[in-house]
Amino acid sequence: MVIFIFRSIYDTYKQMTVKSRTFKSLALFLPCILVGCATIDNRGHVVEPVQLEKIKVGVTKKEQVAELLGTPSSVSTFGNNTWFYMSEVTQRRAFFNPVILKSNITRIDFNDQGRVVALDSLSEKDRQVVSHIQRSTPTAGHTFSVVEQIFGNVGRFNGKDPDAERPRR
Repeated sequence: MVIFIFRSIYDTYKQMTVKSRTFKSLALFLPCILVGCATIDNRGHVVEPVQLEKIKVGVTKKEQVAELLGTPSSVSTFGNNTWFYMSEVTQRRAFFNPVILKSNITRIDFNDQGRVVALDSLSEKDRQVVSHIQRSTPTAGHTFSVVEQIFGNVGRFNGKDPDAERPRR
């Protein structure tokens, strides 16, 4: 029975022309290959210009901004009077690093009464690259070698539970 099934599959494969085999193989594998070629990722909260027009300086309150735009991506470190809405559109091709296509940061400042004082929109032109310092902070204490790390605990534990109940005298 099994031989008959394999024989039938082999005969069908043998009857296919080279052109039809190539076409079917491409039709099967080409979409799988093309799926990973270019992907566009949207990250963050995209603030539309129509939404920003509804926010009036000196009139709109925090609650109204939260209702209109949602919760902010970030809030200022010192006090809650500055909200940031950040978004970024990136494109990644195959195994290359992603490229930033569009970046936008909307900053909204509030006064102590919770009303909008300032409204700024920053784009990729306003971006500043911050370089990281390539130094490390030394840690205090003893540094262990690989051998000490592997064999350091040998003999340290003798199988007795120190918290076990001791017999009473």
